[in-house]
Amino acid sequence: MHQRSLSALVADPSSTVRLSLRAILQGCDVGRIDTASTISEARRRLLDGKYDLVLCEFHFESEETGQDLLEELREKKLLPLSTLFFMVTAEASYARVVNVAEETPDDYMLKPVQAGELSERIEKAFNRRQALMEIYEALNDKHYNKALKSAQQMMAVKTPYLGDIVRLAANILFRLGRLEEAATMYKRILATRNPAWAKLGLAKVALRMGDKATAEAAMLDIVNLHFRYLPVYNQLAELYLSEERYDDALDITEQALKITPNNLKRLQRAGQIAWSLGDTTKAAEHLGRAVRLNGKAVDLDYRSIFHLALLQFNAGGLPDGASLVKQLLAKCKAEELGVEGRRGEWYAELAQAAESIARREPLAAIDVMRKLATHWDAPDFDFAFALDYLALLAQLYAEDIASTLIAWIEPIALRFDSGRHADQLLVQPLVKHPKLVGVITRAGEVIAQTTNQAAKMMVEDNTRAAAELLIQEGQRTRNNRLLAAAANAAAKNYLSYKEPAFRQQAETCLAFMVPADDQLTLRLRAQMGSVKVADDAAETPAAPTPSVEGSD
Repeated sequence: MHQRSLSALVADPSSTVRLSLRAILQGCDVGRIDTASTISEARRRLLDGKYDLVLCEFHFESEETGQDLLEELREKKLLPLSTLFFMVTAEASYARVVNVAEETPDDYMLKPVQAGELSERIEKAFNRRQALMEIYEALNDKHYNKALKSAQQMMAVKTPYLGDIVRLAANILFRLGRLEEAATMYKRILATRNPAWAKLGLAKVALRMGDKATAEAAMLDIVNLHFRYLPVYNQLAELYLSEERYDDALDITEQALKITPNNLKRLQRAGQIAWSLGDTTKAAEHLGRAVRLNGKAVDLDYRSIFHLALLQFNAGGLPDGASLVKQLLAKCKAEELGVEGRRGEWYAELAQAAESIARREPLAAIDVMRKLATHWDAPDFDFAFALDYLALLAQLYAEDIASTLIAWIEPIALRFDSGRHADQLLVQPLVKHPKLVGVITRAGEVIAQTTNQAAKMMVEDNTRAAAELLIQEGQRTRNNRLLAAAANAAAKNYLSYKEPAFRQQAETCLAFMVPADDQLTLRLRAQMGSVKVADDAAETPAAPTPSVEGSD
């Protein structure tokens, strides 16, 4: 390690500590050393420049912690793999800090930091990072088979980093869809140790295989035994949201917030879920805290800003609501089309419609809502956006335009009414208007009737007609429940009749499903003989499962 070429950032609210750590790093011949006294300053420096090493205090005078900063940087992919992140904390809080860590730092240092110990820790951390860099680089490039091959080669020789390599290999197998192998490796690890991450790995395998009940039970068991292991809360929340179990999603998210009350992502998620459940008090509480924590609303996601604006309008705060709409529009213009797809643009339009309603200008709002209704079948028009669209549509209700509103709601209801939980959530924002609730009820009946009619055809061995019905209705409505049934029926007919049209229809139905059902896709493609290689490299041999007893 050529230390003179290294750069470091010391982030600590105490000027005495900053000077002390700077002196120690200078004694280690670290070339460039910058300092920050607040989380905001540390964030700004990390965004502006690249560092080889970060020494960050856990506690700051603000509500945000060094751990919050680390998780934000990792989530947004803003911390290079080559940067080492050391968390510095007092001994009294060490156990709590370590247990809560969702994104694990490269090392923890207890105050007061000793020069010799810091130098030794830096050396060890860089050696470990260098030893695993081949795997990290392949993962960063999404070359998962290459990463797995590197891990296998490393496991075949004696190495002090075996525990790290085995964990990486198991996760790579999962990414590649080699679920049985991943499960075998996780079980081998659990035979000698009891890490929460291996238990969660097994639960995620069960989830990918379609066994949601087993996955949920396993994750709830992890919560009971390792209640401060935050990744399991994230996975559970995602499972509940995918099944439209919003009450359960809010409960598990709020449990996680008791552990990390300043986590911006969870505060936004909790506020948004509470809004969808009609609990505006909780929504205001969580989203308001997110704003206070972040300092400005514009850095929240589009949906959070929209909900905040709507809360202001509904409370009679027209100026504050209008200000939030302006911030949302500015955010939309400043950001390129990215992971949010067109939702950012649509939320800006939805917010403008909300402002028009607040200003008693319904015609302007109607024009916006009419335009947005035409996008009902777009992939970016997801279930969450549908709930927000319906909530605003309900505010426009008047008897003389009821038929128009019903026409806009019908395709949305047919697409998203996939079961009891979805039905309840779709009804919630419309509950004051029986005519609009009736649209949701009829949509659920149509989906159920179609499913029952197809099932009857299957029993009568009229599989071709059943497949044709499900394909037609699934593609017309874009309803995930019908599309899944259609894909299954088309695949079954392809296996029976070997007609390429059925195989193509199965693929089309799978492609229309939003969100995609990865487990169903893998299963049907395997049945139809069209499994796709998950990576540009050739198939990698089965991963060995070495003894990991005593490894960490």
